[in-house]
Amino acid sequence: MGYWITSLGLIAFGFVGMFSIGRPFFLVGLAMLLLGPVRRRPMIFWPPLLAVVAYNVGYWAVAPLYCTATEAVGGPSTTTCSNLLGITYSGSGLYNPSLDPANVAGLLLAGVVFVVVLVAIILKRRSEQDVSAP
Repeated sequence: MGYWITSLGLIAFGFVGMFSIGRPFFLVGLAMLLLGPVRRRPMIFWPPLLAVVAYNVGYWAVAPLYCTATEAVGGPSTTTCSNLLGITYSGSGLYNPSLDPANVAGLLLAGVVFVVVLVAIILKRRSEQDVSAP
């Protein structure tokens, strides 16, 4: 019962805070809800759930988090945005940087984590079978 309450709580918190910090909580809660029926099967449950967490980490590491605008007297304004990794995005006027690099970074990290966790589970299962074999 606690599992279902946690997943629904994450979805609710994520929905309420969708325009600020809610998106990663919503995605993890939704993944937990969808993967709930197979939560006792680690080979099916853990790779996609950890891939969703990895997507969130990759996305937030590359997404522009804060911006500063400077305006030269009589000249155009410049907006500079930065992220957790220190990558800067800048443009003139009311600049709104693209989130495509953040989405790509999140998807790449999610794919890597999915494969690594799946391989680790398979190797662990095979080593357990080798030890128990006569």
